[in-house]
Amino acid sequence: MKFKGALLLVGCDKPNDTQLVMETGRELQRTIDTSPMRSTCENIARGREWLSRNTVRKLEAKGCEQVFRSSTETNFIETTIFRRTMTMVYGSIQGKSFTGTELTRRFIFSPDEKVLLIEPMTEVDKNRFEGHKTLQQLQDDFNRQQQYCQ
Repeated sequence: MKFKGALLLVGCDKPNDTQLVMETGRELQRTIDTSPMRSTCENIARGREWLSRNTVRKLEAKGCEQVFRSSTETNFIETTIFRRTMTMVYGSIQGKSFTGTELTRRFIFSPDEKVLLIEPMTEVDKNRFEGHKTLQQLQDDFNRQQQYCQ
């Protein structure tokens, strides 16, 4: 028997919680791994696990102690999905920086808009955002976005 046309599955147009978390993970991976600061820090660290004191100083001078080393070494701490007028995924991630310190950051992801915001903590985070805002303005913007996650 041959069918022509498309099959429409009712109710399948909205992703379930597992699909939303997986999509969030992919966006976080893309955001962390394509960060311009990550490539700058990687050029200094050169993939080494053990870093000399001089290399650590160079990394710190560039702000690399606040840059996630790898998305594959970064884990979700918590994730909450809010469904209002728009679906929002809010949570926290934890991972290692280029200098070996433990980083914890909050994030907000809008699957409808395909926009992910990772909480800006230092000046090096500013290059992920457009415009010429100060770090405090970027942090205030991030905190305002949380209204969708309450």
